[in-house]
Amino acid sequence: MSHVNNFFHQAPLQNCFSTKTHNRYLDALDYVKGLLTSPGRRHMTAISQNCSNANNQVFSHYISQSTWDHRSLVDWIRNTGWRLIGKNGVLVIDECANPKAGEHSIGVKRQYCGNPGKVENCQVGVFMAYVKNGSRLLLDYRLYLPECWTSDPNRCDSARIPLENRKFLTKAKLSYELIVEAVRSKIPFSNINMDGFYGSQPWLLTRLESLGLTYVADIGSDDRVFLKSPEYGIPAKYSIKGRPPSRVKVLNTQPIRVDEIMKRVERWRVLRVRESMSGFLEVKFYALKVWRIDKDVQEPLPVWLLIRKELDDSKVKYSLCNADHINSWDRLVKMQSERYWVERSFQDAIELAGMADYQVRNWQAWHHHVALVLLAMLWIIKEQKHFLEEFKDFIPQDVIKCFKIWMPLKEKTSLVVAELIALNHANRKNSRRAKMKRKGRTSSI
Repeated sequence: MSHVNNFFHQAPLQNCFSTKTHNRYLDALDYVKGLLTSPGRRHMTAISQNCSNANNQVFSHYISQSTWDHRSLVDWIRNTGWRLIGKNGVLVIDECANPKAGEHSIGVKRQYCGNPGKVENCQVGVFMAYVKNGSRLLLDYRLYLPECWTSDPNRCDSARIPLENRKFLTKAKLSYELIVEAVRSKIPFSNINMDGFYGSQPWLLTRLESLGLTYVADIGSDDRVFLKSPEYGIPAKYSIKGRPPSRVKVLNTQPIRVDEIMKRVERWRVLRVRESMSGFLEVKFYALKVWRIDKDVQEPLPVWLLIRKELDDSKVKYSLCNADHINSWDRLVKMQSERYWVERSFQDAIELAGMADYQVRNWQAWHHHVALVLLAMLWIIKEQKHFLEEFKDFIPQDVIKCFKIWMPLKEKTSLVVAELIALNHANRKNSRRAKMKRKGRTSSI
């Protein structure tokens, strides 16, 4: 158990707290322990009942009210995490949505929620993961605030949103902030992967190119590109009537939809992407040089168009890649496929560290919870790396099994269990009475 405590002593938890340092530090350790070991949903009540002598009100204050600096912790996680995984990994940008009831939880709104794949009342966070050879870790994040929040001062005050954060930023702009922060931190990544939402933002791709960064960005089937290098200029006047043309246009070619290009492909190559549970994953693949479109940039923007199909032609994926120094299709298809690992990162954080189990409303609480989830996942990856030296197939789930032995749940007497049962029944009754009162009805309980 000593090596577990040693790791958390290395994290700058002590520096995050301005008051009652020792108590807040112990609360942090108990909370992370609860995220990793508490059975069922890992909310504050479950953590207090199973993993700590502190009650749920202590954790509620620690997460929602205590003014410790989550950014210091996240900065340390980001700078430690990539070193743990290794140089020249891939940064992957994606969002994770958590369904929420009501309208008071920070950032909640009816918007697209990826897990159920539909519009739902949810919160959305934009995350940056770092992946290499199957190892993956969430390094940083931003909470997306819809415009209905940033334009409502009363709502911002109620959720205690800092004044500097009360401005509307699109998810694409938040992703750019994360990438710039990674560059400033000197993370030695090879390229950036993004899904179709971010790939449909030409300004974002242009900014990444201006920073000298390589990207692989998914696009939609109806996105258009040029098949030859465009020449920009003002068209000649073809009629004596009307004013002469003054707007710069492409003179020598017309854009074409990428799904139309796919229909013209006659010879596909079958390539291996990665090893999976059922053997090697193979896909049909095609790549060709095209020129992407950005209406604000009047110069040729050459990129690779990557087209990937399942072997049964059931699904087609399109991506743009600006890696002009890479001509190997094997390398390109593997670069295109790296975004798969961010979904595994979300799955790990949700299943192993309770990322979606929080019950908080304000700005500070959401950021505190997610920062400690990232810390828990960093510890899991560190332990997995240690065990992989002896056991090649050691996975994060195996680490959790070991952790439950090193840090077992607290023992409960029959009296304590009886008190918990009574308390849970009382809480359910009080919750029902409150709901009935809000509806103007009388509870029969």
